[in-house]
Amino acid sequence: MAYGNYDERIIKVCEGIAALLQPVRIILFHSRFTLSGELEGFKLCVIVNQTDCYKMEQKIYLNVECDVSYDVLVYNRDLWDSLMSDPCSFASRGIQNGGVVLYESE
Repeated sequence: MAYGNYDERIIKVCEGIAALLQPVRIILFHSRFTLSGELEGFKLCVIVNQTDCYKMEQKIYLNVECDVSYDVLVYNRDLWDSLMSDPCSFASRGIQNGGVVLYESE
């Protein structure tokens, strides 16, 4: 579980999600900063083995707090694998190719 050298708040959210869901992977695909360089918000993609992504997303928002704004997209593993075969999908183009893996269980 190597989270890299990222803002402590991003790492805390990743740790919270990892403990809560035991995901396959967590990818940071966007972060927003103020003009002074302070973290203002970020977006994560969480890939899970569970099938009910909506329920997993709700679980994250209800249980993982952060003092900056964050968004989470949750994909189940089958859908994620399917989207990876389409180079034009947002998952492939915007998340996989433009993001950084912060957590991987395998």
